[in-house]
Amino acid sequence: MNTGDVDTFGHAHLDQWLETTRRYLFADWESLAGAAGKALPEPRLDSHGAQDRYISRARGSLLRLVQRTARHARSPLQELECAFYSQASFIARHPDVPGRLLGWLSQAGDTRIRRRIQKIIGHYESRICRTIDRARRQGYIRADIDPHAAAGIFIGMIQSLALRINVNLRQRELLLREAFENFSLYRAGMVSASK
Repeated sequence: MNTGDVDTFGHAHLDQWLETTRRYLFADWESLAGAAGKALPEPRLDSHGAQDRYISRARGSLLRLVQRTARHARSPLQELECAFYSQASFIARHPDVPGRLLGWLSQAGDTRIRRRIQKIIGHYESRICRTIDRARRQGYIRADIDPHAAAGIFIGMIQSLALRINVNLRQRELLLREAFENFSLYRAGMVSASK
């Protein structure tokens, strides 16, 4: 995440972010008491009620993580960055969670579960859209940016990361680097020339 006074990206910023994320990825489970990582035990998922509870826990853990990191943002653009990196870190730490949710979303069987996941994604996309709109109104991004389209691209980048992750720790580190590079490009495409 950006730590300077200006919303800028650089090699040192990437290294700092990767180091912080590595510490999170390889932290001892005991030291993460109360963190999102401990909130998602592996449940039995053979009933609709168990699937609903799993979806609720995943949604709650991720939203708390995003809200906690967004509190320190000084601008809507930094809030967007915090949300993206929090989600990339969550995906790297818990690759089975987004994989399972996206799997349920793509299955033709249970439309109730699919609708619930779509509703969560839609709610989150609306939240991202509002953040992008605030960034546009405050001049952090170009005035011609469509917040709905930009939010859709943001969600698509997150889903793309989730689809490509596996349990290999080296793969997780590559995913984090790719996430940083993707967000840098995304941001550069939207940013106002005056910022």
